[in-house]
Amino acid sequence: MESQQLVSIAPWTLIFQICNLLLLYYLFRKFLFKPVTEILEKRKAEIDVHYAEAEKAESDAKALRADYEKKMSGAREEADRVIKTATDSANAVSENIVSAARSEAAQLKRRAESEIELERRRAFDEVKGELSEIALTIASQVIDREVSEKDHQAFIDDFIRNVGEAS
Repeated sequence: MESQQLVSIAPWTLIFQICNLLLLYYLFRKFLFKPVTEILEKRKAEIDVHYAEAEKAESDAKALRADYEKKMSGAREEADRVIKTATDSANAVSENIVSAARSEAAQLKRRAESEIELERRRAFDEVKGELSEIALTIASQVIDREVSEKDHQAFIDDFIRNVGEAS
């Protein structure tokens, strides 16, 4: 009896299996690996583009932030300058108002003093007139005669000179 071989190598089967393996390798490589590799390369390129865009956006954001901070600093300085200018202007206006008020007060004081002097002179003139009338009455009674207008005027002038010297 012939013994059966459990393991045998059939040359034609081996050749067909090798050919089948090579054919499958070629087909997988052509229809599966190349497209999948191309898709993966495209995805990698897209991801690289997205990363580049994200990095560009981040650098733009940093530049905008730096520009914003610079502008805010400039705005703060401008606001401080405007406040200082407004304060200086307000101080100047208040100084002008105070100066104008002082000037007006001095002018009112001078006007009041001149009015007082004018009233004092009027009162003095009125007193002189009354005193001259009294003096004339006394003189008329003393002399017992009527004084002419010329004598009267001379007497008044003399009396006024004497009253002016006495006071």
